[in-house]
Amino acid sequence: MTGDHDPVRSTPFRRLPRMRLDSLRASLRASLRASRVPNLFDTVRARFIGITAAVAAVDLLSKDVAVRSLGSAGVVPFSDRFSLFVVFNTGSVGGVHVGPYTWQLNVLVTLMAVGLIASVVQAMATIDSRATRALGFVAGGAVGNLLSMLFGPEGVADFLAIRLTTETTIVANVADLALWAGAAMLAPVALRLLRMARAERAERATCATMVRVKLS
Repeated sequence: MTGDHDPVRSTPFRRLPRMRLDSLRASLRASLRASRVPNLFDTVRARFIGITAAVAAVDLLSKDVAVRSLGSAGVVPFSDRFSLFVVFNTGSVGGVHVGPYTWQLNVLVTLMAVGLIASVVQAMATIDSRATRALGFVAGGAVGNLLSMLFGPEGVADFLAIRLTTETTIVANVADLALWAGAAMLAPVALRLLRMARAERAERATCATMVRVKLS
């Protein structure tokens, strides 16, 4: 060993603090990136649950008020096209009966629909933030009618009568309006998804054409 060799000043020891600092920075960046996704998902989930609960609560409250106030009042007309009166829907959508298991089938389909909506809301929100509110309205309307089916002694209370023609009148409730509104709000989201799908297909076609040109 010569006197000129200094182990403290050798390259591995001299670079060790910088290596540790770079490693620490990389770890912090990875942690921040990993933490942003759950935070986004938590925010989307909380907003979706809040909208769903609010819509369902308003629907159930409006049904209770309608049954209590309109039950003995009969028809309360506001115009030739719109009036209030209570009817109880014991069938499926639109009051259609599909046999002796209509109630059970309706409950099962509604549960499956709400579960499907809850499973896709986070993915949809990453594409378009408007999807959270739209799906919350749809899920809230479905939950409101589902709770009415489960706990309403006479069925789902409909009380908003809209006359379309002289022979056709639809009677709905707040849950139905929320379902329709949510579906309408999903329209621009669906259009955006369609544009993204078309752009992806066009990009794939362009890449395939470039590959064929290079191979020819």
